[in-house]
Amino acid sequence: MTQYAIDNRGAFAELFQAIRKILLSFPEITEVKNAKQTSYRDANGMIIMMRSRGDLFVLAFGKGAKLQEKYPTLEGTGKIVRHLYFRSIEDLDETLLRKMIEESIILNMEAHEMKKLRCNQRNQKSAL
Repeated sequence: MTQYAIDNRGAFAELFQAIRKILLSFPEITEVKNAKQTSYRDANGMIIMMRSRGDLFVLAFGKGAKLQEKYPTLEGTGKIVRHLYFRSIEDLDETLLRKMIEESIILNMEAHEMKKLRCNQRNQKSAL
């Protein structure tokens, strides 16, 4: 059974469905279901991974470390990902989540463009 199926019917179903609806309201975001989490990405990379974990529902932001300064409610100390934890639907601030998603999309675009620029610079150096 996929994590999607578990979350869509489990204790956090209302929260899962509300967050999923927000994410899929962005036309550039697609959903990926697998055994451990449901992920949401755009053409340039991961936006959010989400899943229930015991008595918490977890959103993991793919560019969370870069978001943390602007959104200090994100938790974690890893090099890349940061998390939001929910205990119920009442914890969901849709306006804040939308802003975080929009910022994540921008960060993905910037990272993609920087990667292209570095690749072009390497190609130009090797052509010399």
